[in-house]
Amino acid sequence: MTPRLYLPVSLRAGDEFDLSTEQSHYVARVLRLRPGDPLQVFDGKGCRHAAVIAALQSKQARLRLGDALAPGAESPLSITLAQCISSAEKMDWTIEKAVELGVAAIQPLISRRSIVRLDAQRAQRRSEHWQRLIVAACMQCGRDRLPALAPTTDLSRWLAPPAPGVTALVLVPGGAVRLSRIDTPAAHIRLLVGPESGLADDELEAARAAGFIEASLGPRVLRTETAGLAALAVLQARAGDL
Repeated sequence: MTPRLYLPVSLRAGDEFDLSTEQSHYVARVLRLRPGDPLQVFDGKGCRHAAVIAALQSKQARLRLGDALAPGAESPLSITLAQCISSAEKMDWTIEKAVELGVAAIQPLISRRSIVRLDAQRAQRRSEHWQRLIVAACMQCGRDRLPALAPTTDLSRWLAPPAPGVTALVLVPGGAVRLSRIDTPAAHIRLLVGPESGLADDELEAARAAGFIEASLGPRVLRTETAGLAALAVLQARAGDL
């Protein structure tokens, strides 16, 4: 696979760009590219270009953009994963793999039973960390559009009736509807996943009142970091691009 870099600027064939110190190190020391070597760049908004290393010094790399390339890694489904925050490594895993599975947006949530609690400063640092994970995952999996990362918020503030044309699902062990057997969902989906110990009864009732359909993934109880990813795979297989 051709190496890829995220370059959040307007991309035009023939333009040249000096990479940051960090990206220059990645190109020279990690990828071990040399002048004239090909790569691809993407802007995070759906645009991808061929490129070559135009110049490479000890701590500075310069790229020259070639022709625009056709993007092709975005799912026809627009899925928002509303994930109650789990511990650091678990949440990192969920976000990284959700990007690989084609999620369109990620909404981190705090629910009553959430083990992880973040003040404003920690939430900002965690959000910046997650954004870096999203960029890295897009570089790896071939996506040209970065999934949107919403600010962390309380579940009670986020819950609202879905807009017309949106299917809202909440994963519940023993839920009335098996996700694999649900009617073909709409192109826009909101998928709510509770924390390690599940949603509280009143939170689940509030989700029902907001129009969320209770769905299960079968007879086994999955961990929070697994459940959302399994559900994304099922939805992509039913109506997406898997």
